Amino acid sequence: MRILSLMILIGIVALMFMGQSVYQSDVEYGTERDIYNFTESTINWNNSITEKFNENWEDNIQVLEYDVNIKRFKNVLKKFVDFIGYSFVEAFKWGIEYGYTHPEYDLRFFLKILIKILWIIVIIIAITSLAPLVIPLLALIYLFFKGIYYLIKKVINLNEKT
Repeated sequence: MRILSLMILIGIVALMFMGQSVYQSDVEYGTERDIYNFTESTINWNNSITEKFNENWEDNIQVLEYDVNIKRFKNVLKKFVDFIGYSFVEAFKWGIEYGYTHPEYDLRFFLKILIKILWIIVIIIAITSLAPLVIPLLALIYLFFKGIYYLIKKVINLNEKT
């Protein structure tokens, strides 16, 4: 869950950079735009995306209880996808608007820290997931060297006998 939250935060900061770059572009061309009307008119969540669930889902079983449960599940899934999509689009708008209205903030330092934290979390997760393999790996290494030791000892004893 921490990684997902951190990735969302990195995405919002990246969107703020996008708003700052749009502002810099407007300054270079000598234009000024109303960023709120621009984002409201161009970035919208399309609710018709979730209507495709009804088209792609087969209802070929005639059991009434099954049909009711499937319809309820489709309704929940449809609303969940709408919620996630709408939330993402609004966060997208907010990040661009904030970056456009506050071009003086340098967020590179913050973004670099967030990316370093993300890498640290990934490394910690990788290490902790590999920790149960340490003892069997050490046992295999021990048995490998022990086997080489006994093999050398046996070869030396054979050479002494001959």
